[in-house]
This record gives sequence, structure tokens and C-alpha cells, in this order.
Amino acid sequence: MARVVNRRRVAGRQARRGFLSFEWILLISLLVIGVIGGLSAVRDALILELKDVADCVRALNVTGTTSTDTTEPVVFDPAQGFNSSAFPTP
Repeated sequence: MARVVNRRRVAGRQARRGFLSFEWILLISLLVIGVIGGLSAVRDALILELKDVADCVRALNVTGTTSTDTTEPVVFDPAQGFNSSAFPTP
């Protein structure tokens, strides 16, 4: 009789271990799916933000022409500083 009870205990422990393993596999699978979805959302948001920055830089136009010179464009170079002679006052 003791052997039968002992076998039932061992079988019960193995069944519980199997059930816990299934829970962990399910939990890890859901976690991986969530991480993949989250990373793709971050990627899409980052691409949109970089596109907005690129549009802003593209819209920033620092070229122009002077009325007294030829039609050669005047470009502001931050390394040289502001040159007031490049932009004559009317």
C-alpha cells in the first residue's frame, strides 16, 4: 500500500512540474511577442521623428541673393561668423 501512495505522490509531482513548465513557456512566449511588438513600435516612432527632423533641416533655407551683386547665391557659413557686408541694407 505504501508503494502505491508513494507512486501517486511522484506522479503528482511530475504532473505539477509539467504544468509549471507549460506556464513558464506560455509566459515567456507572450513576453517575447510583446517585446517584438514594442520594438517595432519604437522603430516606427523613431523613423517618423527622424523624418520630421529631416523635413525641418530641408526647410531651413539660408541661401539668398543680394540686389547689388550678380545672381550668385550668398550662403551663411557659421564657422566664419556673421558678415554684414554680404547682406547690404536697402
